[in-house]
Amino acid sequence: MSNLFKIIPLVLTLVIMPLSGQAQSWKTYPYHEAGSVLHFPEDEGRHPGEPIEWWYTNARVTGLESGAEYAFMLTYFYYPAFGFDGFRIFNIANEDTGEFYDETLPCTYPTLAEDHLEIRASVTLAGPESWVVKKDTQGQLIPFEYNISAGGAFGAIQLDYKALKPPLMVGGTGFLHQGLSNYTYYYSQTVLEVTGTLTFLGFSEPVSGIAWIDRQYGDFNPNTDEPYEWFSLQLDNGMDINLWNIFTFEDQIPDTATYRIFTAYIDDSTSVTSSDFELERLGYAWMPDNGACYAQQWRFTAGELGIDLLLTALHANQEVALPFRFYEGAIGIEGTVGGQPVSGQGFAELLHQYEHPMLSILAPAAGEPWNPAAQPLRWQLLNPDDGRPVYYDVALSFDDKNSWETIAEGLAGAEYQWEPAGWPADSLYWFRISGYSIDGTLMGAVETEMPYAIVTGASSLLPEAQRVRVFPNPASRRLFIGLDGPPEFAEARLRNAGGQVLKQASGAGLLEWDVSKLPPGLYWVEIRRAGKVEVARISVSR
Repeated sequence: MSNLFKIIPLVLTLVIMPLSGQAQSWKTYPYHEAGSVLHFPEDEGRHPGEPIEWWYTNARVTGLESGAEYAFMLTYFYYPAFGFDGFRIFNIANEDTGEFYDETLPCTYPTLAEDHLEIRASVTLAGPESWVVKKDTQGQLIPFEYNISAGGAFGAIQLDYKALKPPLMVGGTGFLHQGLSNYTYYYSQTVLEVTGTLTFLGFSEPVSGIAWIDRQYGDFNPNTDEPYEWFSLQLDNGMDINLWNIFTFEDQIPDTATYRIFTAYIDDSTSVTSSDFELERLGYAWMPDNGACYAQQWRFTAGELGIDLLLTALHANQEVALPFRFYEGAIGIEGTVGGQPVSGQGFAELLHQYEHPMLSILAPAAGEPWNPAAQPLRWQLLNPDDGRPVYYDVALSFDDKNSWETIAEGLAGAEYQWEPAGWPADSLYWFRISGYSIDGTLMGAVETEMPYAIVTGASSLLPEAQRVRVFPNPASRRLFIGLDGPPEFAEARLRNAGGQVLKQASGAGLLEWDVSKLPPGLYWVEIRRAGKVEVARISVSR
């Protein structure tokens, strides 16, 4: 079926599709939703013609003896490598305490049926596991009901699943383009009743709850293709949402349906697909080793459906280490739909990671004249990220960086017009630009490379004929300051990179300093004469 990706368009605007069956009429094999490209039970099984596929489920369940809240995620990948058929990921958490354990192991598949869902896996270091469609006493498949048996070093599940809604065709048809050049066949089973037994750190008890299933196959590979943030949302008003933002490798989210999409059940009989939504990041968290940072809170709005939801990760430490780093954890949901309050639960799978802002000051530039009354401070964000808006503060120091005074806060743009009136005219000013995420978790700062005097139209840099000559540059033993032009009295100061005054001299003509005992590095020479100021950068070397 892979040739279909060349001819099936993805609708960019809101598309509402009534389901072909009502009530429980969909609970039958074979099942096919009109307008979709998928058929059941065949498309629950393996697709040998596709380069990669996976079977994914997450669930939130309650222990019927302890009352504890648990969450888990189980995924089987068919992706042959290193003599194995693929790998299995099994995460399990106690949501009350925040205890979280992840386990990724290679596996082979003694049975991986192509005409229905029957996964029988031999998992290295864990043993046999299975995910199969249930059968009745006559050996016939029971449509959309499953048995899952898996276990590892930290826990185990022996569960029965029963779908309460028909498969949701992601993208409207069960096929969509993803990112720059990839495609995927995709359906979700958004609400499944869960019963059975769960074991957590050696303690077993009966559990019940709600699960979600995702099925994908095609050439979209989470390990190598563009990173994303994905969410499964289950609301208490009966709405279920499959939500995606995909990032380019340049950390952008293009405004196209291949990078932003959600598909949802409005109710049991109506589904919707749209790219018209906003996902605003409100919080971030670094992992315990500070090696990766992920978003942790989002505001999801979709005006056409009246959706306004706050999504919040319940715990910040639920990161999976293998086969690559990503976050996978439960989220809580609060907000409104159509003006009515709703709440819910869900999961977030986060492959996109965030960096501290990196900044560079463009103006004033070292060695160039600067008139703050006419030229704004300007800077550049070197690592922009559509998922991390940056806000800026501007501070200045006129006491050699011993103290800083904030003069602007919360700027959204990358420039600021400083008004020097009222500030001491005989001081040198350092400027610092600080950039930060909305919650302050991600931060970066940069300072001007040299201090600047207040230079106005009436007090400009010296004309070319009266420029100061500082030589040799670099200097090793002696540094000379030649004052061209009329023999006017001048004051000279030598400052280090931190703004501290190391040497001073005054006079006319040629001034001289001994720099033989100064450590190698960059220094600044400040000259004041005739009410004018000039600053030159020099280096001392050995």
